[in-house]
Amino acid sequence: MNDGTADELKVSFPANETFTRIGRVTIAGLALRLGLDIAMVERLRLAVDTAVEALLGSGRIDVSADWDPGRLRITLANDSASIADQGALADQLAAVLGVEPTSDGKTSIQVESQRILLGVATDEAR
Repeated sequence: MNDGTADELKVSFPANETFTRIGRVTIAGLALRLGLDIAMVERLRLAVDTAVEALLGSGRIDVSADWDPGRLRITLANDSASIADQGALADQLAAVLGVEPTSDGKTSIQVESQRILLGVATDEAR
């Protein structure tokens, strides 16, 4: 349950397939804690899984999330990564989240070469 205050979560793990579950389980658990409906939790879990897969390779994947009343922001990054087709990944993430590839005011997706940002409105997803 969200207590109305801004907060933050951070986790880092090796950028190899052995650890991919950490990212999706962390964000799914947080989304449940924030009271999001199960459909949005599942979409976020799949989006994070897709993002983590795009960042696999060498180095570490850093996942951070911050939230306040009405908004959850997730950042996934790997300084050793290089996402070649950023537009295709943004489209893929949008499809998983069930939104248009650009920000619709409730959901935002931004893909850079080493970083992926996702934002969702939490008050609409309950």
